[in-house]
Amino acid sequence: MRLTTLRITGEDRTTAARVDKKHFTLLPHTDVGALITSGPDWAQQAATHKGEQLPLHAAETTNPPLTPRRVIRVGPNYPSRIKELKQPCPAVPPLTVTRPHTTSGPRATIPLPAQPDQGLNWGVELGVVISRHGQDIPTITALRHIAGYVIVNHLYTGNQSTDPPESRTARNRTAHSILLMGPTLVTPEQLPMGGRGLTLTATLGSRLVQRANTSDLCFDVATLIGHASTLTALQPGDLITTGTPGGTLNRPLESGRSLHSAIKGLDDIDIHFTAAQGI
Repeated sequence: MRLTTLRITGEDRTTAARVDKKHFTLLPHTDVGALITSGPDWAQQAATHKGEQLPLHAAETTNPPLTPRRVIRVGPNYPSRIKELKQPCPAVPPLTVTRPHTTSGPRATIPLPAQPDQGLNWGVELGVVISRHGQDIPTITALRHIAGYVIVNHLYTGNQSTDPPESRTARNRTAHSILLMGPTLVTPEQLPMGGRGLTLTATLGSRLVQRANTSDLCFDVATLIGHASTLTALQPGDLITTGTPGGTLNRPLESGRSLHSAIKGLDDIDIHFTAAQGI
């Protein structure tokens, strides 16, 4: 099942929708996040709902499917990223709990930071949305807690080359950040188990700068969910980002350039950067 959030043309409202072959089926929730938190049977209700329909060409999926309750971000989690940052391979997933200042959809114009030393870190990532409460979740059952997968590009200020690896204890980060999400949340049965085998790419301007496969993750999705749940109780609507591949270090974002991120089966994100401003 593929789910999205639509803004109804001419009306000041949004609605969750199921993406069917030739149309959207509108669901009785303001967005996909509200759907997921509506109750334990949310997926069955979404799959069987027979409501108002819109042709696919009659609506744009420019909104993020949901605004995550929290983002649990993993540090370096691809061998190419660890090598790029010249950091040791972590023994456990390096996790940080964040709350982005802004959540945006898949088509966005982003003003760059005014201060040169506040460049934006970025990178394509597989996002995992949690469907139900869980704490101390065994890895063997962790995949049962997934509502779906979404493509993510998390832009945040900081020095990615000198920031130390995240500590084992989850903590809040207050740096400014912008979380960009693809238009569609795809439920687990539509993808390989654990989101494995998906190709990620990022193209900056006309140059391919990132290419990897989710099978390369040092800590897979089940491991990330299980470890995160030992640090904080997971709740419906939480988002776990699984890490970005190498390729972004020493590649500054510049005004007038565009960044295209894609994950096979999960749509894409297009970002255009404008002249420097305060972020």
